[in-house]
Amino acid sequence: MSTSLSARPSAAYAAVLAGFKRLRGRLFNLLQTSVAAGLAWYLAHDVLGHPQPFFAPIASAVCLSISNVLRAQRAIQMIIGVTLGIGIGTAVQGRLGHGAVPIAVATLVALSLAVLIGQGFIGQGMMFANQTVVSSILVLALYRSGVGWERIYDALIGGCLAIVFAVLLFPADPLKVLRRARVGVLRVLQAVLSRTAEVAAGRRAPPPEWPLSAVDRVHEQLSGLISARATARQAVRISPRRWGMRDSVHAADHQAIHVALLAGSVLELARAVAPVVDGRCHALPQPAHAALIDLAAATALADSDPDAASAYIAAARRHASVLESDAHERIEVVLADVALACADDLQRVIDLRQQ
Repeated sequence: MSTSLSARPSAAYAAVLAGFKRLRGRLFNLLQTSVAAGLAWYLAHDVLGHPQPFFAPIASAVCLSISNVLRAQRAIQMIIGVTLGIGIGTAVQGRLGHGAVPIAVATLVALSLAVLIGQGFIGQGMMFANQTVVSSILVLALYRSGVGWERIYDALIGGCLAIVFAVLLFPADPLKVLRRARVGVLRVLQAVLSRTAEVAAGRRAPPPEWPLSAVDRVHEQLSGLISARATARQAVRISPRRWGMRDSVHAADHQAIHVALLAGSVLELARAVAPVVDGRCHALPQPAHAALIDLAAATALADSDPDAASAYIAAARRHASVLESDAHERIEVVLADVALACADDLQRVIDLRQQ
């Protein structure tokens, strides 16, 4: 009881420290978003004379947000969606007037067009579809006050400011964005390999959802890696300050692809190590456990100490070879093959980092 109570403050303290660490890492992004929101209000309210230009700072804040990932894309999606929504709302207003039925028709048309043309760069995420339908509704809903178009202009001001901040003034550093995502994937893969090693040694029975829980965690990080790759490619394509980094970003992007391939091998390894029969998990031969321990250690060091990681990979290969040569069951042969594939993928990630 006392141990449980004493563990709670330490866990809470660790959570607070982690929160402040996240805040420190994103503080510059938050300052950019805050300045852009204030500037958007100033331009719309003080320069253009709009009485309540709340859409301008909202647009800037939504586009820039708390992360520098896909900022420019969100801003462009907002501007295109707003422009399309204006056209839809105006056309419906000219045909049907105002009221509940025209709003329903405008909503259906806006969402349908967003689905039809919202592919690739424009359709990724929900920004484009949401801004299209919201803008079409505003043209109809705010017609009596005469400020519907004014709200649209405010949104365009905020979106254009977001593009200026995200593309011209403070474009994301593509190498840092890719590294942060890559390290996140490697960290979760190391955790999966460590847990898999415990299962292989028979120390802990896998939970009923294993390895599905590992799949969810890995795919969550891979989703972030996909967004990071898109951000890096966009930065070197449209941001003048990042044009000189194209070759470096191309190499880092190629490495990120192999990190994703490594994730597939690790998940296959986790799946192969957890053969539960009648609710029991049987311990596997010692070389299987040793290979997993070495792979976990190599994954933890892959980005920070590639030489040490390569040494662990060589040890994992030796253990996997022993497991394969001494195999008595099919599962042991499968484990050896998957462990060797995992070692090859991880070594490829390290080699690409050093090029």
